[in-house]
Amino acid sequence: MTNAQNIAAEASGGSGKKDVAIFKIPIGKLGLLSSVLIGGACGFLVFFVTFFLAIVGVAIYDAATGTSMLNLDISYRYIAAPVGILAMLVSLTYLLTVWARRKLSGAE
Repeated sequence: MTNAQNIAAEASGGSGKKDVAIFKIPIGKLGLLSSVLIGGACGFLVFFVTFFLAIVGVAIYDAATGTSMLNLDISYRYIAAPVGILAMLVSLTYLLTVWARRKLSGAE
């Protein structure tokens, strides 16, 4: 094998397999615990960002309409919690599916 072929084989991963990656982070190489922790962290991150935006949105709505309904229960219970739970379920489903496919295919 020539030097150019060696470089091409190393660049393609050698076996031709593509690892699952998001933003160049190798998601396909995560273990079970790492997948669960990252899925939970994704849900919490989405929850807190949505909670902040919901509070700001309710405050803008109050200022625009002249009402006084600024209540964090609305932002928390009806907006941020469902979005955070949905994001956590989607991320856990995806990450655990990638983990299970890797385990079942015998890649490890």
